[in-house]
Amino acid sequence: MEYMEGFEFCRPYLAENEYVLWKGRPEKGNLFTGREMVILPFAVMWLAFALYWEYQAFQGVGSWFAILWGLPFVAVGIYLLAGRFAAAAYLRGRTFYVITNKKIIIKKGGRIVMYDGKSLPPMNLVIHKNGNGTLTFGHQIYTRNGYRSSVSFTIENIPDVVQVQNALEMMER
Repeated sequence: MEYMEGFEFCRPYLAENEYVLWKGRPEKGNLFTGREMVILPFAVMWLAFALYWEYQAFQGVGSWFAILWGLPFVAVGIYLLAGRFAAAAYLRGRTFYVITNKKIIIKKGGRIVMYDGKSLPPMNLVIHKNGNGTLTFGHQIYTRNGYRSSVSFTIENIPDVVQVQNALEMMER
């Protein structure tokens, strides 16, 4: 059945009288958010220092221990600068969202998580520059230092985000 192609994983989790309101996948590509604007300068500095360390170690200032000690730091810097985008894109390609009349089912890689429609946390919608939308479900918690957001889950980079909102409104709550 073409309608459910790639979404067969959810069939065992559908209860009697439960049906699919919406199904979809995140669009491929990377999302640059405010978090990246903080992490990228840190990643550049981290990688620059790790490469400088390795350069100095190879120039004879350090020993083989210093060379080997610096390699994991170079690897972390490369991951922070580029690898995390590749990993996120890979995982996004293996992500499926299903909204039924009773729950939300999310499959990321080999992990399946379900959220009951009756106990969904508040939702926040962000529209990206490309017109896609990301729905973030979570609570704001008041602490001594002010408000802190606690994200429960996201439905990210969806081109038809209005259909997702409509499906969420049709859920039994």
